[in-house]
Amino acid sequence: MKIQNKMKAGIIGYPLGHTLSPTIHNAAFKELGFNIDFQIWETEEKFLEEKIKSLRNKNVLGCCVTLPYKKKVMQYLDDIDNSAKEIDAINWVINKDGKLSGHNTDWLGFINSIDFYKKSIKNKKALIIGAGGSAKAICQGLIKGKVDSIIISNRTLKKAEEIKELFRNSQTKIQIMDFKELNNLTILETMDLIINTTSLGMTGGPDPKKSPIDTSLLNTRALCYDLVYSPQITPFLREAKNNKIDTIGGLSMLVFQAASGFELLTNKNAPINTMLDSVGIKL
Repeated sequence: MKIQNKMKAGIIGYPLGHTLSPTIHNAAFKELGFNIDFQIWETEEKFLEEKIKSLRNKNVLGCCVTLPYKKKVMQYLDDIDNSAKEIDAINWVINKDGKLSGHNTDWLGFINSIDFYKKSIKNKKALIIGAGGSAKAICQGLIKGKVDSIIISNRTLKKAEEIKELFRNSQTKIQIMDFKELNNLTILETMDLIINTTSLGMTGGPDPKKSPIDTSLLNTRALCYDLVYSPQITPFLREAKNNKIDTIGGLSMLVFQAASGFELLTNKNAPINTMLDSVGIKL
């Protein structure tokens, strides 16, 4: 891909606050010598349609889309890829000759981050904690990664049931569990992969010091994955490490979904080590 004039890409959401996306992408662009500037495009909803239209400009490659617009922007696009259609959400818009396509790389970021650390999820039993938008993408990734079974645990069972219904045609067994029943030895000791998609343990969240489960009930062969990345070591991950359980933090998924977006933007392989290093993940 030959890029001569200064090109732009960015992230759209509201509010955005402190986002790491420019740090990750600009480090990658610099590494490969691309004349591209990744910018923050904080956009109120009343200006969203106008902002999406501006992505058709020839000096714009596309953008990352975050909350609360992952579904809302779809109506303004020309094409949506199958993965995004499946969960009714996109996290990337790509401009190609004035035509806008929507993509979802969240599930891919999840799977690729696990592969990067040489972990396998095939035929494993997985537990998803939470049932929001991120949980949909994780469930999608687990199914594509051919896990044996999935349990979705949430305080509001209706939301968990909605995710189960979304993937009703998959061959993967999906069960629902009330959040209050989660700390159950009989269940937890059989889990191979536990993914926290809630805000528990997040800096500035309602329960910054709380882990979603008692990790001492897990078997030591399990893998704990926390989508929260502030702090990098959450109470969930810290307790898991103390119990000699392998962990992956949320920054990894953030970087790997960004890497997939980078490849959509540039048609080049992402310099993943540079992107990881940009947010302080040392290999």
